[in-house]
This record gives sequence, C-alpha cells and structure tokens, in this order.
Amino acid sequence: MKQTQTLHNDTVINVAALLKEPVGSTREYGVEIDRFEIDDELVARQIEGEVRLTRLQDEILVNAKLNADVELECDRCLRMYDQRINTRFAAQYEPTIDVHTGHAVHEIDDEAERFAITEHHEVDIAEPLRQELIVSLPMVAVCGPDCPGPELTATGSDEPVDDRLAALEQLLSEPE
Repeated sequence: MKQTQTLHNDTVINVAALLKEPVGSTREYGVEIDRFEIDDELVARQIEGEVRLTRLQDEILVNAKLNADVELECDRCLRMYDQRINTRFAAQYEPTIDVHTGHAVHEIDDEAERFAITEHHEVDIAEPLRQELIVSLPMVAVCGPDCPGPELTATGSDEPVDDRLAALEQLLSEPE
C-alpha cells in the first residue's frame, strides 16, 4: 500500500479534499500510535498498520489493517503479559456538512452502522478501532504454551495448594 502520510499518535484524518474528488479516489496512511485507551482498564500500545480511505457516492469507506500489543492478565497464572492483536476492520463514514456548499446534509440513518464525518470534514477512526480491538481480544487470556499455571503454596497438608485457594485451605484446617 503506497502511503502518502503517517498518522503519529492521532486518529483523525481530514477528508475535505477526498470528498471533492471523483468516486473511487483513495488515500492511504500509515498509523503509529504509542498508547490508545480501549477502556478504563485496558490500554493498547505500539499500534502500527495501514488505513485506506475510499471515496464512495455518499460516504467514505475506511479499511484498516492494524497490529497492537495489549497487556492482559493470564487466566491461569495471573501474571501480566503482552498479547499481540492483529485486526482488520472496515467502517463507513457519512458527511454531516456538504463539502461544496457548507450546508447540512441528510441525517445519518441510526439503523445503519455508520459513523459521521465531522463539520470540519474529518473522520476519526478511534471508535471503530476501539471496538475492533475489544472483539479481537482472546476469550481466555493465556500467556503462552509454557504458562506455569497457578502458583502453588505449601500449607500444613501433604499436597501443595493453588495460591488463590490458600485462604480457604486455612479455614478448613481451623478447629471449630
């Protein structure tokens, strides 16, 4: 993909010139984002990839192919590890202001899964990126095939006990 520009730590792209071009015109951008908050607890780091914008009849189509690292807690050993996420998504953006006249255009159909081009003729890929990163996370986070599993703790009994269950083991051994 021939890139004309790189977005560094930014998710907003001005599409005014693209909106004035004929249907089928494209723009390509490299993306480099150091830190991107997915939600209150999750942060993606080192997001890299490519974004292609295509001018359609009444909208802009954004196709993105991105990679990111997300720090997750392993469900087996409870240690933090970096999970590599590879994602692709497409999002449609409809204009709210006509680029030629400056007048408001028809309302966006709330039924369709489309995003709005701002009154400044900009698309922001942050929300579709956030959504796609969330659905790309593994259902069961495991740090890898060499995961040691839960840390075992020796208690008064003969067998080691999973560290997470050590408090219950102590309750069972207490006299009533």
